[in-house]
Amino acid sequence: MIKKIDSLIILFLFSFTAMAQNIGDFHQGGIVFYTDSSGHGLIIDTTYIEATFVWIPEEPLLSDWGVHWFSNPDTQEEFIGAGQFNTQNLAENINPHYAANIVSSSTNGGYSDWFLPSKEELWQVMLNVHLIDSTIQIYGGDIINSDFHWSSTQASTSNAWVSFAYSTNGSTGEPAGPGETSWSKSNSALVRGVRCIDNDCSFIGSPTFGCTDSVAENYDSNAGANDFSCEYIVGCDDNSACNFDSSVTLNNFDLCDYDCIGCTDADAQNYLGAEITIDDGSCLYCEKDYQIISVSYDSIIDNSMFFQINNGDIAFGHVFETDYSQGICLPPGCYNLYTFADCNITENWVGNTIVIGDFSYTLDGVDASVDFYLGEGSCNESNLSGCMDSTAFNFNPTANFDDGSCSYSIDGCTDPNACNWDTEATQEDGTCFFPIEIYFDCFGNCLSDADQDGQCDEIDFDDGLDLVEQDLLESNLILMVDVFGKVHKKHNNGSILFYIYDNGKVVKRFR
Repeated sequence: MIKKIDSLIILFLFSFTAMAQNIGDFHQGGIVFYTDSSGHGLIIDTTYIEATFVWIPEEPLLSDWGVHWFSNPDTQEEFIGAGQFNTQNLAENINPHYAANIVSSSTNGGYSDWFLPSKEELWQVMLNVHLIDSTIQIYGGDIINSDFHWSSTQASTSNAWVSFAYSTNGSTGEPAGPGETSWSKSNSALVRGVRCIDNDCSFIGSPTFGCTDSVAENYDSNAGANDFSCEYIVGCDDNSACNFDSSVTLNNFDLCDYDCIGCTDADAQNYLGAEITIDDGSCLYCEKDYQIISVSYDSIIDNSMFFQINNGDIAFGHVFETDYSQGICLPPGCYNLYTFADCNITENWVGNTIVIGDFSYTLDGVDASVDFYLGEGSCNESNLSGCMDSTAFNFNPTANFDDGSCSYSIDGCTDPNACNWDTEATQEDGTCFFPIEIYFDCFGNCLSDADQDGQCDEIDFDDGLDLVEQDLLESNLILMVDVFGKVHKKHNNGSILFYIYDNGKVVKRFR
């Protein structure tokens, strides 16, 4: 019985060996150029595929890869076993005359599953050029050309990978084997189809395709390459929306509903009813000063509309694809409205009408700036613009239109030589303080200490400086001036000053 089992194993192994293909064999319409340990392999077509569009005159074998500056994110895989996947995705989305389309339409050798090789698959072709060419010389076909060959792998938005069979060493000129580079998609290169033995592209050691997004419903933890098959729960995951759904894995903002958001206080002027369930802090309680601002959208020309009041300090709006309506607190007075229509201005335009309280204005040009008065009164010469905030130092009690010019005083030290100089202060408050001695900084550290002994050079008599220190010790410094005679209160690093003492001594010092 054991001998019978051994015989069956030997027969199985012999059958597998007999069926397995070797690199260089002619098999299933082409030449085997790659195999793995499981018997899976890749076959290259014996001939080049002619272009179906004249990309370059008198060059019928050259085709463009795809659209320049157009990304194909589902064609970026490089590994052995990815060419078929890349080609299927590429051929679905681009012009039928491009490389992936013409190779996937080929029926050479009686097979219809040809594809553009991935970057690594094409590299294996170039490594086995001599074996491939030897078989072609027996069975007929086109030997491997030395020019660029397209892979199905995108290199960037504008480029794809190409390989070539022969290169030379730039310094010696000697043969250096095959090469590869990134080539513009709108350039042309040769197209040579490949296929998997028995149309089975599952190679040992290559990643498996599947959904690689962990939030997707069909996430596959074993997948090493994304096949873009991920399935999601589509909805609104904005937690500020009325229909927020925490189970959503793919947000679609178009599905989000914000109609329930607004003022929820029934006592406010802009309360809209029980359907408002989420308060956004917009409640207004200005009573008689409450105004409605509305703008009509002109659907005839499909334009958008911008407006602002008083340079944007009071109100701002941008009307697009819908009428605009908003409540606001505006007390009686003079205001300025600026507005413009920012697209599609044609002779068919009927204008956008803006209503603010009892004021109405129809824009009939590209833009406009108009003054208007709310309440009883008018914007005339007596209605001056200026700062209307009484706490500002430039308050204008005669102004009835605030022009945003208010300025406010800030108390502090305004002396730039002081230790506590406040760059934002506009009003001196007498708080400035200075170093206790001119040779100290604001923190009591020596400005100059050549021997690093913690004693400032001005009072250190054994630091080796070429100064008559004793004479200076017995005198008092009265001035520090620069070469122009300008008096300084502080000796900054990198400057030369002359120290003048009350005994008549003048010492030039550099820090």
